Amino acid sequence: MRNPLTLFFVSLSLFAYALTPPHALVHSVFVSGIPYTIQNEKIDVVDSDNVLIVLHRLPAGLHYQYTFNGGKSAFLLDSMFLSLSKLQKGAHSLTIAVRPEGLEYQKEHLNVSVNDSFLKSWWFIPVLGFYLLLLLGAAIYFIGLINSRNKEKVMNLRSDWTNQLHNDIGGDLSSVALRLEILRKKLAEVDPKIFDNLSKIFNILNDIQRKLRFVFNLVDPKKDSLHVMFMGIYDFAQENSSVQGIKLTYSNKISAEENLKIDVGRINQLFLVLKEALNNVFKSAQATALSVEIQRVKEGIRIEIKDNGIGFDPQANHQGNGLKNLKQLAKDGYMDINIDSKPGAGTCMVILVYL
Repeated sequence: MRNPLTLFFVSLSLFAYALTPPHALVHSVFVSGIPYTIQNEKIDVVDSDNVLIVLHRLPAGLHYQYTFNGGKSAFLLDSMFLSLSKLQKGAHSLTIAVRPEGLEYQKEHLNVSVNDSFLKSWWFIPVLGFYLLLLLGAAIYFIGLINSRNKEKVMNLRSDWTNQLHNDIGGDLSSVALRLEILRKKLAEVDPKIFDNLSKIFNILNDIQRKLRFVFNLVDPKKDSLHVMFMGIYDFAQENSSVQGIKLTYSNKISAEENLKIDVGRINQLFLVLKEALNNVFKSAQATALSVEIQRVKEGIRIEIKDNGIGFDPQANHQGNGLKNLKQLAKDGYMDINIDSKPGAGTCMVILVYL
């Protein structure tokens, strides 16, 4: 009971006694805590193993002496345990004797063969690297899968909200417009002035409905916002051209099936740029012909707006803020604008949206 650790190893040695062939001096061997059977007087281990040799108990007055690798002998005084650790790769020799010498005890010679552990094997680094790559790939895959599912949930939620708002607000406005139309027809012959005011309100409501429909379609994640925006620009250009008697030529060469990577924020900036550019034509150009051409180019999207109006000098100082606002909107949306115009020679504006 003097040493609990000694009692523990004695218990282990008794357990391993049946597994280890009897030797004159060696009672049992443990390699990294596991009982080891000696075969052909040889112990095979790897460099990371700890070897514990349990010796038979000797009578009083006798001690063990061991020699490792032919080096200097050492005594084990009052001990039955010989521990070997931090062994170098190669073949080692261990000799165990009893001192003082007696005929009853003969020396034992054991060969200890030490090999590299798997951590030092040539294949360990490649296998470890491959394993880490697999873990990294699996992590990226699952993170991407979770993000994709979360985005899909958000998109479905946004789409449901958009449709609900469209139906609720659109339905309310349609109901108001219907009642105004009924009231307007009844007052047409009674009070022409009220009829005119109601007609203006009716037109404003129709315009609000059209704008709300465009906004809801633009933010709906299940719809192609870019093409929704281009259709909104076409409606705006066609309506204003028709009012002013301008011949409109509109060409969108980007296929509706082509999925262009551009976020809704930049799409909104592009919409504002195009609307401002067209407004400048309708307000100041005095044109009779207007063309809008949209096409896909290597850098991104190229939009050309050309009119045959009175033109202007882009380098001159202008009193209005139209051109200044246009350039600021383009800058905010990461776009380039090139304006080619001369007084009396019309205007050609090219907008390049980088993708």
